[in-house]
Amino acid sequence: MRQFALTIDFDYGQLQAAYERPDTRLLLRAEGGQLLSIPFRHLRPYVSNMGIHGRFAVELDERNHILRFYALP
Repeated sequence: MRQFALTIDFDYGQLQAAYERPDTRLLLRAEGGQLLSIPFRHLRPYVSNMGIHGRFAVELDERNHILRFYALP
C-alpha cells in the first residue's frame, strides 16, 4: 500500500464541469511531486458551495487502485 498527501484548492466554479460528467478524473499533484489521476467521485463528499479546499490523503493498493481517500486534519 502506498499513501500520498495532497493539498486541494478548487473554487466551486472550477468544479462545475466535473459534476456534468460522472467519469471525470482530476489530475492532482501530491506533496511529494507525483501526479495522481483521481476520480471526481472520491472528492465529491468534500465539495461545498465554496469548492474544495484542504489537505487530503489517498491510499493506493499495489495495482494503483484507490483504497481510501480522506481529509487530513
